Amino acid sequence: MTSGRSDAGPSAPAPSATTTGVWIPEALDLGPGQASRQAASAGFGLLSDGLPPVPLIARPSGDRWGADAIGRAVGLLRDLHVDRVSYGWRLTSTAGRDERLEASGLGEALDAVAEYGEGFAGPVQISLPGPWTLVTALSLSSGVRVLGDPGARRDVIQSYAFGIADLAERLRRLGLSSVVRFAEMRLDPVLTGTWPTVSGFASLPAIGEAQVYAALTSTLRHLPPVILSLPDLAPLNVRGKTIPAAEVVRSTGAAAVSVPLASLRAAGWEQLATLSEAGVGTWLRLPAEAGSRPEEVRRWLEGIAEPWHRVGMGAASLSRFGVLTGEELSLSHPPLLDPAASPARADQPAMRLAAGLRRALEEA
Repeated sequence: MTSGRSDAGPSAPAPSATTTGVWIPEALDLGPGQASRQAASAGFGLLSDGLPPVPLIARPSGDRWGADAIGRAVGLLRDLHVDRVSYGWRLTSTAGRDERLEASGLGEALDAVAEYGEGFAGPVQISLPGPWTLVTALSLSSGVRVLGDPGARRDVIQSYAFGIADLAERLRRLGLSSVVRFAEMRLDPVLTGTWPTVSGFASLPAIGEAQVYAALTSTLRHLPPVILSLPDLAPLNVRGKTIPAAEVVRSTGAAAVSVPLASLRAAGWEQLATLSEAGVGTWLRLPAEAGSRPEEVRRWLEGIAEPWHRVGMGAASLSRFGVLTGEELSLSHPPLLDPAASPARADQPAMRLAAGLRRALEEA
C-alpha cells in the first residue's frame, strides 16, 4: 500500500479551518463538473490559509437528496464492487452503473481540485465515512449485513484503506498533500451490539473493542493524518464497564479528534482538554446553521473560550483548535438533506465563518 505517512507515528494536522466539503448547488441544470468547479473555486479562494475540502456534491431536488457519502466511500474500495438497492449499498461480483457513477463524480471533483488548487502549497481535506461506519452501511449480495460477517468486514476495511491511500496518491500526483476526516458516527452501536439487521427486527452481535481499535489503528497507519470525527465525547458503556472518550480516541491511534460544539457538556470539555494535553489535535464542528451568520465570529469564540477556561485551560491553548463548518455527511439511505439546508447556509458563508473563527482563536 502507498502510505501517506511514515511509520514514525501519527502527526496531528495543524489546527486550521475547513468545511465538510458538502456543496449544495444553487441550480440543478449545471453542466458536467460545474458544481464541483464552483465548490473548488470557493474552497481554494476562501480557505486559502486553511484546509480546502475535496467537494462532495449534494442534489437539492424535490426529494431533498443529499451528498451520498457512503457512495463516495464505496467508490474507493479497491478490488471490491458494489451496487445500490432499495435498502442501501451491497457488495457484488462485478462493477455496476452506480459504482461507475461514483467514480465519475470523484473524477469531476479531482479535476476541479486540480484546476483551482494549482500552485496551492498546503494540504486539502477529504471527508469520508469512518471504516466502521462504512461497514455498518454495507450488505452482502444476499442482503446480510457485512458487520455480521467477520471475513467480509475485514475485507471491506482493508479494501477501503487501500482505496483511500490510492486517493491520497492521486492528490499527491496533482501536487497536493492531504488530511483525511473520518466521520465515525457508529462506534457506539458497533461496540454495544445495538446495530440493527436489514429487517430491523434484531440487532447484530457486538464487536469487541480490541478488534474495533485494531482495525482503526491498522487503517490509520497507512493514511495521511486523520481527524476522527465523533458524534460526542460521552463515555462508552461496554459489557458493564465505562470507557472514557479520551481513552477510545487514544486507542484508535487518531492524530486528531473532531466533535460537534453543541454536543459538549462539562465532562466533554474535560475529555477534550485531556486529549489536547496528550498531543491529540482538537477540532470543533459548528452547527450547520451557523454558516448563515458568518459575521458572528465573536459569539462562537465566546462559546468556545468560556467553557475551555472553566476546565482550567489557558487562553494560549485556544490557538490549538481547528474549526469545521458545513453540512455533515449524509450517512443514511437514502441520503437526505436537512429540510433547512440551502446553498446560502451551507457553502461560502460557512467557509467565511470557519476562516474568521480560526483567525480569532489564534488572536485570542
